[in-house]
Amino acid sequence: MVCTLIVDAESGAVRLQEGGGCDTPTSPASTFKVPLAVMGYDAGILTGPDEPAWPYKAEYDANRADWRVTTTPTTWLRDSVLWYSRVLVAQMGAERFGKYVADFDYGNADISGDPGKNNSLLRSWINSSLLITPEEQVRFVRRMLAGELPATAEAQAAVVAIMPSFKAGKWTVSGKTGTYYERNADGTFNSRRQTGWFVGWAERDGERLAFAYLIRENKKISGPAGMRARDALLARFAKWGKGEFAWAQQPRPAVVPVIGPPQNG
Repeated sequence: MVCTLIVDAESGAVRLQEGGGCDTPTSPASTFKVPLAVMGYDAGILTGPDEPAWPYKAEYDANRADWRVTTTPTTWLRDSVLWYSRVLVAQMGAERFGKYVADFDYGNADISGDPGKNNSLLRSWINSSLLITPEEQVRFVRRMLAGELPATAEAQAAVVAIMPSFKAGKWTVSGKTGTYYERNADGTFNSRRQTGWFVGWAERDGERLAFAYLIRENKKISGPAGMRARDALLARFAKWGKGEFAWAQQPRPAVVPVIGPPQNG
């Protein structure tokens, strides 16, 4: 585990912090679909929970069978469909895409992609140039829940409404997973080293908490690390009552602010 960070969504007061990597930047991977969805709704490209329904095309070359289907905004987030992200970004265009990322103050806002690869619109958010810390992930979630991103209130509410949701005991947990493989020194991907995210919010009896959970694995395990991160945190939420959190034993900030300078490099 690299970081567990759970804060009160309204005040930012830290409820639980574990691990030494909560201020360390890393790739957002598929958690980037959340800000990307806000951009899509704000730009008028996404128009509802099930619109647009884009059919799969062979040219998308999806490596998963469950991605080779007609996909909607809801199933895009639920199934983490990569090609839908790429079509959305292409329709947005590089200039508008870059402006949104910068305006959202999302991590280091670097969408240049891999040096010399011209892949900014294809994978800048997947173990490439775009980096974000768990603290910044939590800050983004809080801003979206409060409707404080530089996008329409309707766009932010639309994304909140279609986020994948799970029951964990008496908690309702909404969030997005993300997974990527670490790179070797030569730039190739190391199948034995996965990083997994689970980012979102949890609600129970009027209490709302924003969270980011990040794990890094050092041995080859089948299946996405993001799913394991999600399942591990859901299992912990299922054991927690309202307000029942054990504090981490290391120093922690009193509040994670809604707005602050990027920490990524």
